[in-house]
Amino acid sequence: MRISKAEEYGLRLVLRLAADGGQLSIRELAELEGLPETTIAKVISRLRNADLVAAERGRNGGYSLDGEASDITVARVVAAFGTTVYGPEFCDRMTPGDGGCANEHDCGLKPLWHGLTAVIGDFLGSVTVADVMRGSTRPRDGLPMVAGQGI
Repeated sequence: MRISKAEEYGLRLVLRLAADGGQLSIRELAELEGLPETTIAKVISRLRNADLVAAERGRNGGYSLDGEASDITVARVVAAFGTTVYGPEFCDRMTPGDGGCANEHDCGLKPLWHGLTAVIGDFLGSVTVADVMRGSTRPRDGLPMVAGQGI
């Protein structure tokens, strides 16, 4: 799985806002995260559209987490950026030219990629922002912890 820069930045900003517990401006977030204000503004916009971040206008305005860190899963943050491990465009990226995949109807790999997507989604859906803040990213709900376990 490849995490995009936008997803990484989104997670960083959500964690920053959760840790702060109050409001931070675009400028403050940019300074704290070492990122350009334009980048922060784009990422915050996606987070707002996903109802993860609330905005308050005005002189003392800023951005804050829209909810409790314990109620926001990492999957929700990543989903704000609209990417998946295996989506409809996956096979198109793996096929040269415009002819489409020769194995489109009898592909033995599709179930593998769908399964991987489900496992990753389940894991990210079981970890909250509060868990990450505590350094506790062990999955809940009976999901196996497989990192480093040669399965």
